[in-house]
Amino acid sequence: MHTENIIKLAEFLRSQGLQAALLANPFNLTWLTGYAPPIQTGPSPFEGGPGLGWFLNGELTMLVSDGESGPAGASGANLVSYAGYTVDEPLACPDRLADAFGGMLKPYASLKGKVGVEMAQLPAALFVKLQVALPQATLVDLGQQIDPLRLIKTAQEVEKIRAALRLADLAQFEIRKHLQPGVTELELWTLVKSKVEQQAGCRVPVLADLVAGVRTGDIGGLPSGYALQHGDPVMLDFVPRIDGYWGDNCNAYFVGQAPQALEKIYHIVRGALKAGAETIRPGVRANELDGLVRNYIRQAGYEPYPHHTGHGLGASFHDEPRIVPYNTQPLAPGMVLVLEPGIYLPGVGGVRLEDAFLVTEGGCELLTRHLQ
Repeated sequence: MHTENIIKLAEFLRSQGLQAALLANPFNLTWLTGYAPPIQTGPSPFEGGPGLGWFLNGELTMLVSDGESGPAGASGANLVSYAGYTVDEPLACPDRLADAFGGMLKPYASLKGKVGVEMAQLPAALFVKLQVALPQATLVDLGQQIDPLRLIKTAQEVEKIRAALRLADLAQFEIRKHLQPGVTELELWTLVKSKVEQQAGCRVPVLADLVAGVRTGDIGGLPSGYALQHGDPVMLDFVPRIDGYWGDNCNAYFVGQAPQALEKIYHIVRGALKAGAETIRPGVRANELDGLVRNYIRQAGYEPYPHHTGHGLGASFHDEPRIVPYNTQPLAPGMVLVLEPGIYLPGVGGVRLEDAFLVTEGGCELLTRHLQ
């Protein structure tokens, strides 16, 4: 369990006059417990829906399928489970989830007052069950009110992010070894992913862009059978999860001598990243940081990238603070964020470079090492 985050949630609920909360956002459950649902194969036919958390009097009870009861229970949370996989009867996991949900809430039928609910992630069928189970409570949509509580990371969370970033750096060091004509994007991916999992000692969920040649000018994409050619740019954006928390970095390479146009934009993007890193400190607003990095590229004569300048890392791979034009959120010590400027020349190639930073009292600490 993440005790500091449990306390933070309890204080928030008291400040809002909420007696209890029903949590359905998986990132918030990870933030509270460290448990993260498996994501390698997408939605499972052996689960009726997302894991849920019932929070009352400072205690969290999680509802998951029996297939996840081991990993979820290891977090230290109270646990309620329902049968998922079975050969004895038809798969009816949504019904089993609903029945277990009603049973979990049955002891609280007399609960009065306001109960916060993460409506956006709650299946509609369970909302009906919730109304029946808590007839005297007033259900209040929490919206995204809990998400900002994740902004400032605890020391425990920072260490988990550091571990994920070490895997991301390892991926970048590994790909460098194999950049030669004739190697395909898929072969590079296999070499990088296997090295990361060998180091981690377990399967590692990863989001990634791995593209070469003119495809680097299209911002990103999944690895293909394209074989590298001399002079090709190669871009790897590697986003691994370990122990429930995410890392993220990006680098661009060249197979042999870089074409002059691409070598030029590489140095401009490197300068933009450096300028952004030197600006990170408490009090700087996210949109100010975004504007500074975009303008660096614009003043160099190129159209700025069409995506965010950066984002937070934590229990989600794309957390607050989002470094985007609309966001006026001031940076504060304890935030972890990445910056990832790029220049993309369609039909020619592109460069994106990304580092991660911990905001400190006096500025920031660089958390990634792959660009050094």
